[in-house]
Amino acid sequence: MECMAAVALIFNRDKFLLIKRAEQDGDPWSGQMALPGGHRERNESCEQAAIRETMEEVGLPITVKRSLGIYHTLNGNVSVEAYECFSTETAIHPDNEISKYFWATREELMHKNETYKFRDYIVFGLTYRILYDYFSSNP
Repeated sequence: MECMAAVALIFNRDKFLLIKRAEQDGDPWSGQMALPGGHRERNESCEQAAIRETMEEVGLPITVKRSLGIYHTLNGNVSVEAYECFSTETAIHPDNEISKYFWATREELMHKNETYKFRDYIVFGLTYRILYDYFSSNP
């Protein structure tokens, strides 16, 4: 099954990139904590979408290591392929879709009731599931 969207779980050494989406009308994930990514364009692979969307949203060149699988929203309307990626760069240049960004460590994620708390933010939904699966299988 092809993805409708793709996200990148990007590592630089022992840290990974978390973003907070800007508040925008019409964006169902407006204001949520997330991984860089977005919708796949026609004639584009899921991997290409993850690379392009990451560059557009945070201006970060990435190298894809592997697919982490396809995730579905709870209502099943959207399929998202997640990729484990890395970057040798840490300078972020966010576009207007991003209000904040953080280089985080897994130790900063506090697990509670199928969410993570990161500082004053709650990570839930697909982002939580991707991170939970990744860190559970990579202790």
